[in-house]
Amino acid sequence: MSQVSDCLCKKMGLEFPENRYKDLMRGIEEASKDLGFDNAKDCIEWMINSELNKQTQDTLAKYLTIGETYFLRDSSLFKNLKDKIFHDLIYSRWHKEKYIRIWSAGCCTGEEPYSFAMLIDQILPHRTEWNISIIATDINENFLNKAKKGIYTKWSFRNTPQDIREKYFKKIGENQFSISPKIKKMVSFFHLNLASLNFPSFSKNITEMDLICCRNVLMYFSGTVRDQVVNKFSESLSPNGWLIVSPGEAEHARKAGLKPVRSTETTLFRKTVSKPHKINKYPNYEHTKIDSTINENTKIVLPRNIPDKQNLQQQSTEQKEKIKENSNKAELKYDDAFKFFEKGNYDDSVHLLCALLEIEKNNSEYMALLARCYANLKQNDKASSWCKKAISLDAFNPKYYYLMATIQQEQGQIDLSIKALNQALYLEPSFIMAYMALGMIRRKQGRQKDSEKCMKNALYYLKNMGKNTIVPSSDGMTAGRLVDMLESMN
Repeated sequence: MSQVSDCLCKKMGLEFPENRYKDLMRGIEEASKDLGFDNAKDCIEWMINSELNKQTQDTLAKYLTIGETYFLRDSSLFKNLKDKIFHDLIYSRWHKEKYIRIWSAGCCTGEEPYSFAMLIDQILPHRTEWNISIIATDINENFLNKAKKGIYTKWSFRNTPQDIREKYFKKIGENQFSISPKIKKMVSFFHLNLASLNFPSFSKNITEMDLICCRNVLMYFSGTVRDQVVNKFSESLSPNGWLIVSPGEAEHARKAGLKPVRSTETTLFRKTVSKPHKINKYPNYEHTKIDSTINENTKIVLPRNIPDKQNLQQQSTEQKEKIKENSNKAELKYDDAFKFFEKGNYDDSVHLLCALLEIEKNNSEYMALLARCYANLKQNDKASSWCKKAISLDAFNPKYYYLMATIQQEQGQIDLSIKALNQALYLEPSFIMAYMALGMIRRKQGRQKDSEKCMKNALYYLKNMGKNTIVPSSDGMTAGRLVDMLESMN
């Protein structure tokens, strides 16, 4: 069993010490059937000698990770959230930019992030005036699918007051309860293996979090991976942001330099900063010279099949009316596809977009959204393919190159990602998110001066925007928020 344990640790980041070999064997026996093996022995031999693709890892995760959770688990924690953490956040931002950012890392079947959403809905007056981001991730696709459906049995309510249950859930069967749509749409779910260390991430909206909650998850990883994950959590927190872990995992938070804060039966950890965090301070960058890594030699692929205007004008009135009718229908369906995308229903969005592309085969906008859907579904090869098609049709759209860069980062193609970001910036020299993404890459590469140039350029353009203006391609983040983020990194 030691060989397969080492294999899972190396390929998935999961650790099974000797005292958990029985759990490991039981999980593999169950997984082997789904993987097409008659017995666990053959499955183990194949696992050790083969690459484990995403589908295989998802199947193994389904049987090797435990889904034990319920709503409002740990009443002392939620009391702290209500009386201290959320209270202070709301008070400090009441007359400023109104936002709260939460990440449930290892969200299981969704009870924890939905509990955060219900608590915020209870304590926050005029919630619609606030930008509430609740991100929920897990390695187990089965758990995520259940979480997205938002349907639970009585077992999930064993610590839930009756009034909360009546307010936020609707009984739809003998032992089934559906969560309120207004709570459901507050949470965004997607797949993430924390051991991949692919965070903080602008593209996934995992950065500058006010609260990260990761309970009973780190125990699955080796000691080294636990330390790496918690260090990444620290990088993903905003200044003075909070991390919640289980008591047995607290030592890793201390190693990461997070400050323990003891309060009513719960130990929380806080990221402290050595200098005051600057808020709403906009120095004059009017005469700042913009440094750029882009030059006129950057290669841009020209679009193919440019329409002939004369031929278009010769189309009959009947053909034009038909095109107009199809376009109107397509526009309506695209709106639905985009709404599905925003809610995290990527499969539904893919289905609609594929139907739309049967009507308009050369619509680059549909292709770009399809690429984003596949990227969020972790089908990066398909995402890359559709993004390339979008670029071939509209080679002067900088957003498509930025999208390609984020996909290539996920694929580990850093050099190609840098090239795509350079192309985006060549086409749009004021592309803030491209500067930030390029700056983060250079920072990871240890090229501090290049990173600072990119971040300086981003700051220049941000500070010439209204602080409450939503920055394009930022997933809803405002200029003021991004300024605070960049200044805190200095």
